[in-house]
Amino acid sequence: MKNILLIFILITFISCKSDKKEIAPEFKDSNLQLVEFLEKKIYLPKGFKKSSIEMFAELIENSPNKNELTEYELRKLENFKKMGESIEIFIQEDNYRNNISFQLGDYVQLTKEAVEVYVDLLENHLFVESESFGVERKRLESKFLSYGNSKVVKVKYLQTFGVEKIYLTQYLVTYKLKTFGIIISSETDNDYQYILNNFKK
Repeated sequence: MKNILLIFILITFISCKSDKKEIAPEFKDSNLQLVEFLEKKIYLPKGFKKSSIEMFAELIENSPNKNELTEYELRKLENFKKMGESIEIFIQEDNYRNNISFQLGDYVQLTKEAVEVYVDLLENHLFVESESFGVERKRLESKFLSYGNSKVVKVKYLQTFGVEKIYLTQYLVTYKLKTFGIIISSETDNDYQYILNNFKK
């Protein structure tokens, strides 16, 4: 009887232990954050906190490094604001220039051909206005990626304005009948590509 009881306790302990979710190695320096329009918690880098367009605009307004580009950045945020709940922003606590945003779009089935179309859209339509402010961009990468059930277009740029530089990575992702953009802005050339592992299944 003692042996049966001991085995039962051991089995219960093992099953409870296996219920604990192990964090995948690529997410070890990450925290779970909710992206509401995806109805999904995803792993984002530690130190990034959810913000709002209003709070982001305030950080830009109060920056000691304001320049001619500030007006353009604030105008861009105002356009995002008009989108309502379709955009979510996560900002690094000690540097707002490092940020990650998610933007909901219309569903599109992505293929390799989408890379050229997306690059054309960015460079000949969306980036034109910023160029009038003196922003220059050099494309570093453009490719099609497959992450399990997700299809991704990745385009990465080095963006310069005078002596300032920022690495701008745009991911266009199709996942579970939703298409959305992930925009990574980083002063340290970190494109956080591991975030895409959140959308493998």
